[in-house]
Amino acid sequence: MMNKFNKPKKSFSNKRPAEEKSTGDYILGKNSVYESLDSEISIIKIWLQKGSNPRLNEIELKAREQKIPVFKVDNIELDKLSNGEDHRGAIALISPIKIEDESYLLEDHVNKILIAANIEDPHNLGAIIRSAYGFGIDAVVISNRNSAPINSTVISSSAGACLKQKIVRIGNITTCIERLKKNAFWVYGTNVKSDNSEDLNKIKFDNKSVILMGNEGKGLGEKLLKHCDFIVHIPMKFESLNVSVATGIILNRVYANS
Repeated sequence: MMNKFNKPKKSFSNKRPAEEKSTGDYILGKNSVYESLDSEISIIKIWLQKGSNPRLNEIELKAREQKIPVFKVDNIELDKLSNGEDHRGAIALISPIKIEDESYLLEDHVNKILIAANIEDPHNLGAIIRSAYGFGIDAVVISNRNSAPINSTVISSSAGACLKQKIVRIGNITTCIERLKKNAFWVYGTNVKSDNSEDLNKIKFDNKSVILMGNEGKGLGEKLLKHCDFIVHIPMKFESLNVSVATGIILNRVYANS
């Protein structure tokens, strides 16, 4: 890949970012609840299934050390709290999760950005956030429209990673991309193999990179692809992969280039 020239730097806005928060929610699952105890999130209370389970015992010990109320209940009570979702014997009630304003993307330490464009399945979004956190992405971007909300399913699917990963909500994806390009970022869209796409293994990602992952069924679409500096495909026998799996493969390559 060619080295870039210096792009002119402009700001999103002179306003300080307004903190946005999602509604209060539950975290479901032993691993996610345990991870939440090591995050900056505020936990109001925890319910654990009665009995002797090593992981649940670890959660109870750590929670009591942090002065978080713990209630030992039966499985019927946990099923009611989770509305029948898989809780694995542990549920935590948390304060609203902080969602960053778009201006966060222009802070000096933000170099690697993942835009989850119109990801509607919360399990996919959670898995994407998990990979993003694992591979050192500075911010995961979701849009106001056509995106799964950050809820208990996303938190559980991310194994608690979205409690640590910086998440940014934006209004318009194409507008955000163009602003980032004006601020020295290069944008890498992902697609199936085509005449204008490049092999992932031959790409050297820039220090200031935006990775654009598309919708589960429709991908990025021509409108978003036109705003990309590069189109990248994963070399493989199948035509495509699940978006969360593809994200993990691509971010591993970004991480290796860092």
